[in-house]
Amino acid sequence: MKKNKTSWSNRYKRFFLSERTALVAVTASILFLPVIYYFGSRSGDLDPAGFFDLTIRLVLVATLFYSMKVHKLFLMQAAVVGLLFSMLCAQSQYALGKLSGVDSETYIMMGLQGFIFLAVERMILFIQSFICVSHFIIHAVRRQEIIRVSLNQVSLIFLLALLIIQLLIAPILAFELDYVLYIWTLHLDELFIFVLVACAELVLMIDQREYVGG
Repeated sequence: MKKNKTSWSNRYKRFFLSERTALVAVTASILFLPVIYYFGSRSGDLDPAGFFDLTIRLVLVATLFYSMKVHKLFLMQAAVVGLLFSMLCAQSQYALGKLSGVDSETYIMMGLQGFIFLAVERMILFIQSFICVSHFIIHAVRRQEIIRVSLNQVSLIFLLALLIIQLLIAPILAFELDYVLYIWTLHLDELFIFVLVACAELVLMIDQREYVGG
């Protein structure tokens, strides 16, 4: 049993410490951004503030990957914090603002799946908030950092499950195809960004432990 636990621990460390994982995450995230802009513009749901957020996200993703390549830890930390707040603000505006502003009769007409879609969007916001808060706890309290990093990485699995639910539900709702594709690509982009953030968190944790001699 101990051997299996060690094996799983080594597997997730290798996955999140792998340069290939970070490269795939940053490449997918950057490639999704113009697609998000295209479908967001066609559906009329991407306003100037949303375009500005996507631009900032592009800069921060590129900065985070660069800082990981050259091992600039302070720049890495700044990019992670910027990305977390950028995505958290965007999701809160969407889940608590735009969706909440829609007439409740719209969701009633959609049936149970309409309410599930709304609830899952708020659950996505909760998971993103948890990852964001956990990130600050990881670097504020040095004890049991590996547990908190692992919790953040497990949170990615829950986030993936929620995104799959949205991918399955969105097409059967009374939404236009452009809007559905906009939501899909936006959430998938966020997932890849969170994978990149998880890679950076593990690097930062290992460096911190080496610094204090842990």
